[in-house]
Amino acid sequence: MSDEQFVTSFQANYNRLFNYTGGHDIELMLSMACKYTLANKQFSGVILQKVIEQIQNIKEISIPVSLETSIGYKLAFHLLQQEDRNKEIQRIVENDEILETVKFSKSIYRLIGALFLHKGNLEHAQRAKKLFEEMNQNQRVLTSKESIPYVVFLTANPIVKAKNQADTIMKYYRELRENQFTMGKHLQVLAQIMTIYSADYNEILFQYVISLRDALTGQGIKVKRVHYPYLGVLALAAANETKISEILSLYTLLKKQTIFKNAKDYVLIVAIEKIVQDVIEVQNVIEMTALTNLLEILNVVDFVLEIGSYVPSGISGVLDFFN
Repeated sequence: MSDEQFVTSFQANYNRLFNYTGGHDIELMLSMACKYTLANKQFSGVILQKVIEQIQNIKEISIPVSLETSIGYKLAFHLLQQEDRNKEIQRIVENDEILETVKFSKSIYRLIGALFLHKGNLEHAQRAKKLFEEMNQNQRVLTSKESIPYVVFLTANPIVKAKNQADTIMKYYRELRENQFTMGKHLQVLAQIMTIYSADYNEILFQYVISLRDALTGQGIKVKRVHYPYLGVLALAAANETKISEILSLYTLLKKQTIFKNAKDYVLIVAIEKIVQDVIEVQNVIEMTALTNLLEILNVVDFVLEIGSYVPSGISGVLDFFN
């Protein structure tokens, strides 16, 4: 799909979402419009609402999904992508029960974590809990129920040791802070993403993330803390100068659209998600499927991380000091 085709489809899906939702949540509309467009689907509020109602009628899910509008819509979209929706719902419910068994407290974030747990795998859940505990020792303030989906995803590999991974996350976090990255939850997520393929500290990867930020800022793009996780995804996708150029081109095109007038931070996110998907599609054609995990990473970030949600820098500075 060319950039022009993508923007046209994106705008059309956004308009449908606006008409359906009433335009009350710009970030939700932009996020969902991106999801539908990248999946080559046309948004239908009627169909999505049926899936949300189906979720609400599941007795085992006692969390009021309707009150979590953004997450409810995204969970419904996830189910729409499944060949067997009922089977996927059963998997999520069973996995949520397993996460409860290892003492993760009930929340919408535990339910999201269930999406990324290996089916019925108690050992995977135990690894996730161990990593959560280790991270909580290192970064008590930043590690919360919102970390559950990340620790589940990060512990898919049974070989990785929780303490080593948590220590590496902390090392990346500290060194990125020393290189003008702003402290807070978004930086912690970036540090977590950097350990997905290896729990050992990698100086080359560290420098790569910094160079990606500098390449974007050098083109006049403001890289804010909400963009940090996406820098990690770009690094894992081995984005080169050509890909940065493609991101810049799409970014410039998207920025002209009036729908981004009140959500300028989302322009870079949409551009990165589109280019990363292009990379994955090319890799799949040549049978290099390892990068398909990047879509899962983007899903985790998109489910959990809201654009406007972060600890104010002044407060987080005090918290980091005491931590």
